[in-house]
Amino acid sequence: MATIQDLLELDLSKVRPQALQESVKGIIEDYNGIEAKEVFEKEEENSINKIYQMVTKVSPDAIVENPCGDPEEEKTEKKSPQKKGVTTKKKDKTPKKEKKEIPKRTTTKKDLDAVLNEIKQCRVKIKKYNEQKRKEEGPKPKPSPYIKIRAHFIALGNLIPEKLKGNLEVQKESKKLLKNTHRNLLKIYGMNALRGQKDNEELKERYDKIEEKLEGK
Repeated sequence: MATIQDLLELDLSKVRPQALQESVKGIIEDYNGIEAKEVFEKEEENSINKIYQMVTKVSPDAIVENPCGDPEEEKTEKKSPQKKGVTTKKKDKTPKKEKKEIPKRTTTKKDLDAVLNEIKQCRVKIKKYNEQKRKEEGPKPKPSPYIKIRAHFIALGNLIPEKLKGNLEVQKESKKLLKNTHRNLLKIYGMNALRGQKDNEELKERYDKIEEKLEGK
């Protein structure tokens, strides 16, 4: 039974016809975007197997062969004088059997259309599953204005030039300016002073840690 891993290992550039190639690419993209991959693999096991079998029929060249093991390294033996009465066994030099080429099997348009329809149904199921998952999780909460403002002030503090990051005086002045500006901005916007104080303290703590490191040098 083929798995989604078999589809992932295909050389998609060699999958023909083009309609089958695009369909296989589509289902792989959908699979990569889904969160519950194990659930999908279990529910669509038969469909994935049918798709893979169709590819092996119409585009066997797309299957990338992975050798099971590394080729054996040939060991060179040093020639040594042979003692009398000692016989050495000759190495078996039986030629390896050549791999027979497997002729491409033909398939009908009806078979191909059936598999393309199978892929289409798979993609519809993935889409429905993702939509249902989003409904269950609900909309992600939007960050509050306080969080947005705090993030911008932190970003401003991170813009300090590299050559000045080790300057203690510059760090202290930056902390003072950002703290005061943050507090004044919240006041101008009529936002909750107590709620904003928490963010203001966080800004102060970030700079306090930087100052402690610089003072400890």
